[in-house]
Amino acid sequence: MTASGGPPRDLRGRKWITAEIARLDPRTDSTQMMGLIINRLLPRVGGALFLNLFYTVGFMHVAGQREGARAVDRHGTGKIHRDGDRRADDTLRFFLSWFQHGALSTHGNASIAQIKRIHDRYSSEYSMSNETFIHTIAWFTLQFEQLFTLVGAPGFTPMEKAAQVSHWRAVGEGLGVRDLPESWEEMERSLAHYESSPEWFGPTPEGTRCVNALIEQFENRWLPTGLGWTARPVLLALHSDLTLSALDLKRPSRPITWTVRYLVRAGLTLNRRLLPDRRELLDLSTVFGGSRTEDISGPTTARG
Repeated sequence: MTASGGPPRDLRGRKWITAEIARLDPRTDSTQMMGLIINRLLPRVGGALFLNLFYTVGFMHVAGQREGARAVDRHGTGKIHRDGDRRADDTLRFFLSWFQHGALSTHGNASIAQIKRIHDRYSSEYSMSNETFIHTIAWFTLQFEQLFTLVGAPGFTPMEKAAQVSHWRAVGEGLGVRDLPESWEEMERSLAHYESSPEWFGPTPEGTRCVNALIEQFENRWLPTGLGWTARPVLLALHSDLTLSALDLKRPSRPITWTVRYLVRAGLTLNRRLLPDRRELLDLSTVFGGSRTEDISGPTTARG
């Protein structure tokens, strides 16, 4: 990749990002691969909406953690309730900065340490076990692939999966998580084991409050008056039956579920397989640096 954030001279094809990813080593180049993977995923228009959707669906799933839901909800006083937009943006800023700079970089270490301090501050009242932290890391490793599988979109290559494992393991280690899974398959087994255990994963009043707050945030931010009712069925259609059961939620009707998944599958396939790759990479670390409603449809100069 060139310093200007565009493709090297020998990678000027329509799918130069895909070609560059295939050339890299997930053990040594996971940071560069993660940045490329996210740049290829983000649509040209509506990037902020896509990221907010990713955040909302992801944290609705995390609300199935009995311990995690309590820590996020905090008896209804958590930031997810007090300032939902800021909670979403702050989380996405952390994620995108790790994708941009790497979890093991000086920047990454500092921001992960900040997250750890926040966790430690609330740990006396809202403690979470190592098992719950492992589940969280496994979920964020697998989340995109889980969505692809759900809607029938093309999945990641083995090398792309390995890069994501390397990235999220580094995040987990920085947070002090022990005994993290070492491969994609181990991440899948760990996720399935946790979510099949009712003592760890299931419906709670705290989880219900968090889910409702997440849906409300997405609705208020993105949907015009009169269409707000569509937020819930759209978001619920992007969860598996297992997740909906754990959250004590009902799947939308079959026509709504099929339509939502079809549209998401079509959008993902169009962006990842059919359209040419963007000519300039986004600087992911500054995506949410300005207005909280800032979109990311235009190119910027990539760092590193």
